[in-house]
Amino acid sequence: MELAQRLSTCKQCDKRKFDPNSGLVCSLTLRKPEFNDKCNDFVIDPKEVAKINAKSYQAEKESSSSISTWAIVAIILFVVRFVFRMMRD
Repeated sequence: MELAQRLSTCKQCDKRKFDPNSGLVCSLTLRKPEFNDKCNDFVIDPKEVAKINAKSYQAEKESSSSISTWAIVAIILFVVRFVFRMMRD
């Protein structure tokens, strides 16, 4: 498991701590995470998980919103182009 994946788990743990020199560390070891598959000391932090889920939902909502905006722009351009062609003929 890569460090980024372990840190992703740690971000959701109640036992995480921020060290200004090292970044996110475990409050039990005061070091970067070293577990392989799962941390035996993991305790979920419901507030942090809710924040992460809210950010994910917001990003997904903005992404789908921009897709629908581009779809509307494309339809408008198609209609305008169609009208101009009909007027030329």
